[in-house]
Amino acid sequence: MNKIFIGIDVGTQGTRVVGIDENGNIQGIYEHAFILDPSDIHEGWHQQNPEQWWNSTMLCLRKITSHIQIKKISAISVSSTSGTLCFLDKNYQPLIPAIMYNDRRSEKEAMYLNENLKCLTDKMGYQFNSSYALAKILWITKHLPDIFEKTVRIVHATDYVIGKLSGNYCVSDYTNVLKTGYDLIEGKWSDDIENIFGVPLAKLPEVVPPGAVIGVTTTECCNQTGVPSGIPVIAGMTDGCASQISTGAVSPGQWNSTLGTTLVIKGVTEQILKDPAGRIYNHKHPDGYWLPGGASNTGGDCVTKRFKREKWDYLNEKTADTIPTGKICWPLTGKGERFPFVNPEAKGFQPDNCDEEILYAACLEGVGYIEKLAYQTLEGLGAKISDTIRIAGGATKSKIWNRIRASILNRTLVQPENPYAAFGAAILAASRTHFDNLQQACNVMVKIVCEYQPEKTLVQKYQELYQKFLETLKEKQYI
Repeated sequence: MNKIFIGIDVGTQGTRVVGIDENGNIQGIYEHAFILDPSDIHEGWHQQNPEQWWNSTMLCLRKITSHIQIKKISAISVSSTSGTLCFLDKNYQPLIPAIMYNDRRSEKEAMYLNENLKCLTDKMGYQFNSSYALAKILWITKHLPDIFEKTVRIVHATDYVIGKLSGNYCVSDYTNVLKTGYDLIEGKWSDDIENIFGVPLAKLPEVVPPGAVIGVTTTECCNQTGVPSGIPVIAGMTDGCASQISTGAVSPGQWNSTLGTTLVIKGVTEQILKDPAGRIYNHKHPDGYWLPGGASNTGGDCVTKRFKREKWDYLNEKTADTIPTGKICWPLTGKGERFPFVNPEAKGFQPDNCDEEILYAACLEGVGYIEKLAYQTLEGLGAKISDTIRIAGGATKSKIWNRIRASILNRTLVQPENPYAAFGAAILAASRTHFDNLQQACNVMVKIVCEYQPEKTLVQKYQELYQKFLETLKEKQYI
């Protein structure tokens, strides 16, 4: 082992830092939870103090550097939440708390953007909503004009932490600027952002590919964290894209399903994947490909909200004896779906008069059906999908669920060892400093720990049940 690469992920609840060697072996890992401010703010608002992000990051880096050989640290990179914004003054200090990705105060501004920036939304194939950074910027111009006047630099959460590491607060990456209205096809900020909306482009960052070297760690950073000065600091990614990197799904045709509370599907295509229905969006790959993705409201919460945690092991064991159940179920727990179809009024459905064991298994199958529809939808839009899909998320702990999904999809599912954003950021740090590109880095650094093959005895039966599932969705006019 000659080199160590550091990955930092600043999430909603805390920071995780990992150090890995050039073969993808973990040399150190540390996490620190935020102390979140419980003070009341307006309904739908979510904000955090950026200094808390850095304080947490410093603590994690000091822990890591106390357990590894710091002379071997070769590069460092960062991921964080997509659409989270900081407004910095001339000294690069936050003027107000950061507006988080899930803050909904800018819903009206998002509608205004969709009405007046169609040239961009049509080109990129998405629609603005309140999670988009540009909508948040417009809200500030309207409601806090004094703050906007004092703002010298608007940065994303990833950019802020990179600025703390390197002193360079003026650069962002392809993935973070998507929601700020950057034209990823033309490779520039649209003049309309300034001409129509009054946002000076000079306040927005320079944009480079993820993985590009944008500076080196400063002496101040060294004193605060223990990371030596002069270490290359690498342009980062959003947490969702970094998580995708951690699974190794980085070459055209490769896709990843992350099944947590909801189901998130991301992959790689050679061309941008446009969807008139607005179900997906496209990030840009560091090597020039595209990273389309979509998120369903259906997911693992069908288990957490319906069944007691202490019974999960028992129910998983019983499921092995009850599949296929022959039941049709769509276990959406809330109201409305956004992918693989858009219907804000849609409601889930489940079989009547069945015991808990059967209902549990039917819920697992139902998620598999919606996942299959998602991949068929992507294929209908022109995506090429390989016979192997990478899987991540908390739900992968259920081996029977992985078996069910493999048989419904009729594809091999492979499970990476470390599918989380900090690990992806560490791979990104190595991608152009030690390797030639991101694909080469993932081929070496991502390890597969488990594989699930479709089972012939289940595939045909699930195909028949899937057709009934589609018929039910059509009857309800959801598709």
